[in-house]
Amino acid sequence: MTKKANFYAIHGAFYYLLCSVLVILMVSGCTRDVYDPNGGGEDKPNSFDFSTTSTIQLNVKYDVPEGYKVLFNVYFEDPFTTDEGGQTVLRTDITPAITRMTDENGEYHAKEIVAADHGSDVYIYTSYVGVPGLVQTTITDNVINADIEWKLTDGIPQTRADKWDPSTEYGLLGTWQTNGRPNYLDSEGELVLSASVLKTIRNTIQEGGICPQTYRQSADFKVDDLQGRDTEVSVRFIGGNSSAASIFGYYCYKDGASVKEIKAAKKYIVFPNTHTAGYYGKPIGLKGGECVKLHYIDENGVDKGTVFPNGVRIGWFLLNNAFVKEGKTDKICYSTTALNGDGRTHTAAFRINDFVVLSFEDYTDYDYNDVQFNVWSNPIEAIAPDVPSVTPDPGTDDDRSVAYRMTYKGILAFEDNWPNKGDYDLNDVIVKYNSVLAFNTSNQVLSTEDTFTALWSGASFKNGFAYQMNTDRSNVVTEFENISDTSQGLDRELAKATVNVFTNALVATENNTKTASYKIKNTLTTPVDHETFGVAPYNPFIMVHENLGNNRCEVHLVNYKPTEKADMSLFHTGKDLSSPNSGVYYVAAENYPFAIQLVDAEDFSTTETESVDITYSDFIKWVKSNGSEYKDWYKK
Repeated sequence: MTKKANFYAIHGAFYYLLCSVLVILMVSGCTRDVYDPNGGGEDKPNSFDFSTTSTIQLNVKYDVPEGYKVLFNVYFEDPFTTDEGGQTVLRTDITPAITRMTDENGEYHAKEIVAADHGSDVYIYTSYVGVPGLVQTTITDNVINADIEWKLTDGIPQTRADKWDPSTEYGLLGTWQTNGRPNYLDSEGELVLSASVLKTIRNTIQEGGICPQTYRQSADFKVDDLQGRDTEVSVRFIGGNSSAASIFGYYCYKDGASVKEIKAAKKYIVFPNTHTAGYYGKPIGLKGGECVKLHYIDENGVDKGTVFPNGVRIGWFLLNNAFVKEGKTDKICYSTTALNGDGRTHTAAFRINDFVVLSFEDYTDYDYNDVQFNVWSNPIEAIAPDVPSVTPDPGTDDDRSVAYRMTYKGILAFEDNWPNKGDYDLNDVIVKYNSVLAFNTSNQVLSTEDTFTALWSGASFKNGFAYQMNTDRSNVVTEFENISDTSQGLDRELAKATVNVFTNALVATENNTKTASYKIKNTLTTPVDHETFGVAPYNPFIMVHENLGNNRCEVHLVNYKPTEKADMSLFHTGKDLSSPNSGVYYVAAENYPFAIQLVDAEDFSTTETESVDITYSDFIKWVKSNGSEYKDWYKK
């Protein structure tokens, strides 16, 4: 070959090599930044637990009389809204993130598991009488602290509420502050309401319930002292569940007066503002137990002082939400049924020994616990209304009685190729769960009602599904609504209560042509503290190859312990980097889990054999942020 030919050959080879390098660089530069299932091939476990829940510390303290437990709800958004009638009502489109009961001192301190995508605003609501209804606070560093007590809004002395001059329509017992707090409160008549009284009232007229007909009546009380002694009458404020800032008052008339005469009787204001919940910035001017002494007003509307003669009846009225509406209201409720425009009885009354309770229904429902008062006289026998007697609460709690329930829901998704690398589509077994846990007043779990629905089986393996609860098998009685397989139910060979739901997802879904739901009730023989028991879906897992026996392949959520039947030799093989001796399970170096819980999810599906981030583009962003961002990636 000539020197010239050799030059051209070398030149051509170099040119070909240069072009090849450029092409490779161009291709690599145009490659999309996608989810890398291999995670770089490092032999170090991913520290991220792929959890869609977070653990918070909840500290709540109510200022209550000794022995008074308070049931409360925690929300991460405002639980109230305004309806078409302008009333503030509890929303029905959301449920509490947490429901719990305080101890006898009004305190609650415990860890709680909630959805990770919660906000920073916290709303604590209770319908229990005798304490503030709604308190807003924030969550800081995964801790909620709420010291809840009666906090009256600031006020300055005045008679008028905004631009409203009540003296043109109503009689006055004195002046009040801008928050509606009377300047004529009777400190000698003030009473610390006992836990027994508050619990008895709550049990008698329950929030959201139907007040028994026997308590509903025209509650106009007659003064009738058989010894003819001078009688004074007082009213104590108890509290209530109304969101309205209503005006409460009274009127006097002689026994046997006509409806026309009763209607003409001068109406006097007792409490200008009965609001105690603090909804939407409404002022608070009262707390439970505070008292006002009434004046006798004769048939001519003249104030005769504090002594009431025999034969006088006292009626009551409520101006719904009028304090914040310059005295205007769309609804006036009278204890004299004949005066009510809707013809309905709006008061209920009963006695707890000598403690007489007067309660109003200020709207359209029938619980009759919106605003509550205690009417009493000196001498005590002078007012003895013919009202039903209620047995005082004994002050003891039944550990077997359900105090409240909490609902947990979401979706579970599994990869069945563990411990080896799978396709990461997280659809080999997809199960939806809806669980209702029942608790007693000590926040112990009494029972669970679980519904697990097999949604999809994107695998060729025959995979079963089960869940384990953190209590002994001997402590649980399990009932299936329908038994289709003898293998369903409690696993009698495991120490902890472990429920086999189905053994073959392909059979359950009939090769993905249907979904299959399994309803299971677990009753605990001995109640278990909620922090010990945990929350649904408990410890869920799949059993690969229908294996109910020993040395089986189980796939659990990250760091959830396998059962005694799991083949422990599989750990730290393939792609698994678990350290069972350190309590570390089902972890890998890759940016994917072998199983995941999607709390509060309603739907979840991925394309077969395509990694989850192809369908849910924010998944990898969530992982790379270590769960601090894109927390709702699966809800989009």
